[in-house]
Amino acid sequence: MPKRSPAPRRALPAFIVVVAAPFAHAQELRPAPGFWMRAGANLRTGYSVEFTDTAAPAPTGPGAFSNGFVLPSVSGTNAPYTWNWGYNDASQLQGSSLVLERFDARPRVGALDGGSDAVMGGELRAGFEAIRFEWLGREFRFGFEGGYSMGMLSASASGRAGGPASFTRGTYSLVGPGGGAIIPPAAPYSGSFNGPGPLIPLQPLSLESQSSPNATSETHLGLDATLHTFRVGPYLELPLGRKWVAGFGFGYNTVLPDAELRIRETTTYPGTTLGPTETDKTVRRSDWRPGGYAELRMQYEFNRRLAAFAAGEFQVNQDLVLGTEGRQARIRMGTVYGGSIGVRLAF
Repeated sequence: MPKRSPAPRRALPAFIVVVAAPFAHAQELRPAPGFWMRAGANLRTGYSVEFTDTAAPAPTGPGAFSNGFVLPSVSGTNAPYTWNWGYNDASQLQGSSLVLERFDARPRVGALDGGSDAVMGGELRAGFEAIRFEWLGREFRFGFEGGYSMGMLSASASGRAGGPASFTRGTYSLVGPGGGAIIPPAAPYSGSFNGPGPLIPLQPLSLESQSSPNATSETHLGLDATLHTFRVGPYLELPLGRKWVAGFGFGYNTVLPDAELRIRETTTYPGTTLGPTETDKTVRRSDWRPGGYAELRMQYEFNRRLAAFAAGEFQVNQDLVLGTEGRQARIRMGTVYGGSIGVRLAF
């Protein structure tokens, strides 16, 4: 009896390979659930900076000064002396006298607009694709992600103001009852109405006033901040074909602005013996500003490991405020839009 040909048996594996090849190729473009990382560059717009004048109103009334006070104490018991006095700095002690000063009026630059700025930086993000599921006949991918990005923000503003200025200087004796010299407590010192404390004369040795009709003030303000942004939240992806994937993510977003405010201010008083008053200060603040974000992105998968992406985002965070010497800067972060591009690597 003739033997049967084994050809059909050999043909079966070849047939399976031919049929399965397109499917295997399609799966090659769909990374299995697992970890991924992405890196890229981003650009965010909507940050703005406001500079405001927060100086307290000038003190008024006898004995009230910008750098101290000499006021009556409890029920006038100590008259003509008082223990209700104070001063701010050791330089105000001049021999056996205490010198206190105030500006009753002077020109001052008000609020200034630092403008808005676009922040460009880089970002790193990592995530985990937890599950895949089908809904309405479409495959979806669900996972969680977290990321960090950094950018630099800068703003500056200048202003000039002119107008009348008036100045009062009071000199008080540091000789107490009985003629004994008073050794003032170390600055800053602030006595109270009810006391007790060291006694000095309530009435000044001299009270000098000067005025200038055309004083001028110039103010220069600058702010630099490094914005550290951290975010975490879920995401959902929908494959649109063999290589294109659409994604949506949202979650918690917090920004740490490491900010530095520089203040330079000079006021001159023509027609008086007063020299220019100058302020040159720098203040820093870093504080977490909580908020949230939402993101839409498109992704092109070159293979099961490597993909390129482009994304658009919206984020909102609380403002940061810092200041000193009657000047304040506010970094507004309430409505920020951005975009990013980069590559993604699946593991």
